[in-house]
Amino acid sequence: MRYLITALILCLYVSLPVPRVFSQSPAPDDRTTAEKSKTGDAYLSWAAVTVELSAGYRSDRLNWHIAGNAQGGDPNVRSELTWSDIKIYQLKLANRTVIMDRVYVRGYLDFGTVVTGSNHDSDYDDDNRTQEFSRSLNGVDGNDVWDGSVGIGPRFSFFESTMVLCPMLGYAVSEQDLNIVDGYQVISPDPSIIGPIAGLDSRYQTRWKGPWLGADLLFSIPGTNTPFTKVGIMFTGEYHWVDYSADANWNLREDYAHPVSFSHDAEGNGYVVGAAILLEIKNRWGIHAGMNVKEMTTDAGIDRIYKDDGTTSDTRLNEVVWRSFTFEAGVSCQF
Repeated sequence: MRYLITALILCLYVSLPVPRVFSQSPAPDDRTTAEKSKTGDAYLSWAAVTVELSAGYRSDRLNWHIAGNAQGGDPNVRSELTWSDIKIYQLKLANRTVIMDRVYVRGYLDFGTVVTGSNHDSDYDDDNRTQEFSRSLNGVDGNDVWDGSVGIGPRFSFFESTMVLCPMLGYAVSEQDLNIVDGYQVISPDPSIIGPIAGLDSRYQTRWKGPWLGADLLFSIPGTNTPFTKVGIMFTGEYHWVDYSADANWNLREDYAHPVSFSHDAEGNGYVVGAAILLEIKNRWGIHAGMNVKEMTTDAGIDRIYKDDGTTSDTRLNEVVWRSFTFEAGVSCQF
């Protein structure tokens, strides 16, 4: 219901005259269209489009744990896996569009390659992660991640457009394809198998998707006495509701089915916050650099095991937590 109300408010706003808070509409002048285009006046056409291409470094951490039964006990944490220090290099294509000086649209799509990382896998016989009977320390490399998001909302300008606020409603999807390789068994009920794990090549593939509410806040000033025509700082914030799902292929478990050995399903929420510096150069080109932090957490869900005999069994997925940090820089072009 809250999404429907937000959408109705947005539609109502678009149908109203353009609000100009602490600002006045540009007065008519005698400049030609070409002269106005050179100055970058936003009101010349029905839409002003900025396209950005970025390269970035990203670091992820993913943790999940399950209970011994569907009620969350026996014990309350049976198995826990953590992927940490996942180093990712990614490319990102983004777009910011202002329509009729009143509607703001922002979207992006990125793709990243996992370079390295580590994995910790532990199993327990008693509550609260006690009586650990199995532990392996493993490597992570290869595979990939990708993210996509789009948002739309009204645009409010203040103080002669030196401050712009854009509340938005959006939708986002993120996927991670992570592996577990180069394993080493540290703790085991059978001391004879302690050591390197031969042939380990398991995969865990996640999907986070759902709506979000957020806002972009942009401050900009003319680049006086600088090589830039405009200098801007943009802050972004989003609150997400997510549907989480994941499939795993545990390649060394002969009692599990393949290629899907078990699946996870849960709902949760999270946030994304970021900041960027935008430097506009002549001829509508620019450069930018920024960072963002993301954290998503699920509520309790379902861990479903698919066995090699065709049967299934369910236990409680206690929680999944994903944290991510990204730094990126690139070029932009305005149309």
